[in-house]
Amino acid sequence: LDLESLPEPAPLPPGYRCAEVSADEVRRSSQPTIQSEAWYDGDDSLGFGVYFGSELVALQWIWFGEGYRRRRNFWQLEQNEAKSVELVTAPEHRGLGLATCLKQFSAQQLAAKGFVRVYSRIWWNNWPSIRVSEKAGWKAVALVVELKTPLRSRPFRFQRRLG
Repeated sequence: LDLESLPEPAPLPPGYRCAEVSADEVRRSSQPTIQSEAWYDGDDSLGFGVYFGSELVALQWIWFGEGYRRRRNFWQLEQNEAKSVELVTAPEHRGLGLATCLKQFSAQQLAAKGFVRVYSRIWWNNWPSIRVSEKAGWKAVALVVELKTPLRSRPFRFQRRLG
């Protein structure tokens, strides 16, 4: 997603709000689905969440910089680029558009922090994530296929840029 000109995020249902979150807030969540994601925090990471009242019910982690290169480095990032590495909504709050709003909110926050682009890797058959990303205004930029063989320690990688 290019962060140069973003539309306003879609409105959240009544009682919900988006905010930047810390790992401590994630750990304090009573939602096991959310609480288990605190390990994504670390150097060069940002957390964003959706609250229902005071309860954190949706969460997105963004990695960038050296922290991303050290931990994952699947997609080569430039200095002012970031990657969404996790997006989850507590089961009883799904179907309300929270993930879409959260992706839009985090994009605005990243733009305000000086980032110009954010990426997300989505499996080809993860239709809910694909739909959320499309609704949030994200576009596919590449198709990446990795083929692992027992004769080689590193997979063969085929990458095709789209558009």
